[in-house]
Amino acid sequence: MKKTYFLLLALLLPIISISAQEFIAGQGVGGSRASGIISTTPIVLNESVEGTPYVNKTYLPAKISAAQDNTFYVRYNALRDEFEVRGENNTAYSLNRYRRDIVVEIVTSKKKYQVFGYMDENQNENFGYFVYLSDSNSNAVLLKKERITFIGEKRAVTSYDTPRSARYKRWDDKFFIKIGDDKIVKELPRGKKAIAKLFPDHKDDVFAYLKENKIKTSREADLTQLMNYINSL
Repeated sequence: MKKTYFLLLALLLPIISISAQEFIAGQGVGGSRASGIISTTPIVLNESVEGTPYVNKTYLPAKISAAQDNTFYVRYNALRDEFEVRGENNTAYSLNRYRRDIVVEIVTSKKKYQVFGYMDENQNENFGYFVYLSDSNSNAVLLKKERITFIGEKRAVTSYDTPRSARYKRWDDKFFIKIGDDKIVKELPRGKKAIAKLFPDHKDDVFAYLKENKIKTSREADLTQLMNYINSL
């Protein structure tokens, strides 16, 4: 585990010079949130809460692009939208989400995550981890956002109420698309005409393909098929 710990420390050294104490705390000079790659994260799970904030509860072997020759053990906390990396003595470290160039690939599933900017439900620019569903080098890249939220305990106020314990809820994934050199990824529309309009040079072809192949815009497999077609045009 010590080897993994020092590899994590080494991720930052070529990028910015800060003291070891500042780095381990995940803070840069002047408190810059973009300085460190990792920061200590205490993991305390309340066993009384149903479910889990993690997409994968156990740590899985992964490759991190900033240290490609090494294997780390990670798990994705969808509630906090961060990757936790297992370090020395089971200490957890979180990858810095402000480093948008880092790609995390789960070894066993070949599942790739990267941070992108996006517009949230309130139309504010945000950023977070997305999963690649198509070739990252294509002009049109299909992505998905995995979502887990915390729902607090519901107590019975009257005899007609049904109490409910606190829980983590996994919601349906949301699909996004990155076109060309766009810096902000867009949520993929559900309507076929709206999707076709994203590709003005091939609008009619895309719409015809959606209809003829009965593409369901809520199904990952169908959208992956559609993206392969679009990138072939």
